[in-house]
Amino acid sequence: MMNYNNPEEIESLLYAMYLTETGSSYTFNVFQRAIMDKTFTKQMVSELERITRVMSQFQKKQEKADVGNTDVSPETIASIVSTLIMAGLDAHYALNEMELCDLPLYIEAYEKKRREEMESARMWTYLTILPHIDVRKMKNGAKDLIIFPWEEVEKEAEKEINETEVECFENLLKQGKNIFKS
Repeated sequence: MMNYNNPEEIESLLYAMYLTETGSSYTFNVFQRAIMDKTFTKQMVSELERITRVMSQFQKKQEKADVGNTDVSPETIASIVSTLIMAGLDAHYALNEMELCDLPLYIEAYEKKRREEMESARMWTYLTILPHIDVRKMKNGAKDLIIFPWEEVEKEAEKEINETEVECFENLLKQGKNIFKS
C-alpha cells in the first residue's frame, strides 16, 4: 500500500514513472535534486494525475464495506500476478507487457474459472455419492453438500427481493381499489 501523504513514497513513485517514461539512467539522488525545481515537479505531478484519471476508468468501484475492512491484509500486485501466472496466464505477458488496468479483467476471469471448477467438483462429488445416500433428504441437490460464499450472497439478495415483493403485494391488497383513485 502506498501512503500518498509520505513525500518519500511520492518521490519514489515519480522516479519510477520518470524512468519508465524516459528510459534514462539517472540515479535516485540525481532525480531528488531535479525535483527541487517546482516547474519540473508540477509537470510530473500533472502527468501522474492524468495517468491516474485514465486508469481509473478501468477500475472497479470499491464498496464502502471493503474500504474499512482490516480483517484481511491487502493483496500485493506480486501475489496477484503470480497467482494468475500459476493459473495459466503467460508469464512473459504478465511480467513485461500487461498494464495495471488489465489486472481486474484477468482477476475476474480467474475467479469465474475457479468458481466453475469448484461447482463442477461439487456436482461430481454429488453424483459419486448419489447411489449411497437418500436423495429425498437433499432438497437442494448438490447445494446441500456445501454452499459457497457467492451462493450465500445470491441467496440473501434473492431473499431480500422476495421480501420486498411480498411487502408491495400486501400494500396493494390493503389499499385495494383506492390505489388507482389518485
